[in-house]
Amino acid sequence: MMMGRVFRVPKEPGAGGTIILSMIGGLILAHADWRGWVVGITVALVTFFTFDYAFDSYRSWRIGGMVLTLTLNGLAYFLPPLYWFGKDVLRPSLKNPLLIPLVVVVVLFALHFAFSRTRGWKNPVTYALGNLLPAVPALFAPAVAGKPFGDDVFVFWFLLAYYEAIGAAYVETKLAFRKFPRKYPLIAWLPAFLVLLYNPYLVLALIEPTVRLVLNLGERTYVAKIEDIKKLGWSVFRSVMLLYVITIAVLYLT
Repeated sequence: MMMGRVFRVPKEPGAGGTIILSMIGGLILAHADWRGWVVGITVALVTFFTFDYAFDSYRSWRIGGMVLTLTLNGLAYFLPPLYWFGKDVLRPSLKNPLLIPLVVVVVLFALHFAFSRTRGWKNPVTYALGNLLPAVPALFAPAVAGKPFGDDVFVFWFLLAYYEAIGAAYVETKLAFRKFPRKYPLIAWLPAFLVLLYNPYLVLALIEPTVRLVLNLGERTYVAKIEDIKKLGWSVFRSVMLLYVITIAVLYLT
């Protein structure tokens, strides 16, 4: 019974899909070999199947559940790099492939914790920050595959996670019971264009999200039925996947 509660398929398909797809994208850009792919997908599956239990424990502040899932995922993400790189993964160096991923995770959880405790779980900002988390496996992909951390992986994670958060904010503007200002997601999206300084061809990935957010400014329709909200969620997920494919293609080929 306990195992069934800890390991289960995520209720939110978007979150589960992002966990697996972000790891796949990270492995592609890290140029992982077959061993790296086997380890990387296995690690992502640990996160996939424990995600709901971890989230539920975090939301209800069940310390035992948080410790259990943190331990399981900590071992999954730490043991492969320890095997590949040895004691180097314990050193605070930019050459340590775990350093940047761990710093990002700590910052994200600190921000989410702060907003969830001060603004509440239903606050749009809290919800958007939560959508940054499922893409985190991409950052760990090089380390678990035995490859050095690269700029391409960071940029890929940034665009994927950032648009996940913006997409969540976009959905909030469509909900009749929220009345979240429609201009906020577009304004918050503008920093994404900084990636063009790294690779100008990434503009191809930014076109559809930008057009979607601009058109949203002029719309006045809202949704309230659960069926319509689900359809809206799937629409955003398809948009995220378009950005995902284009971003990987641009970074891999240029």
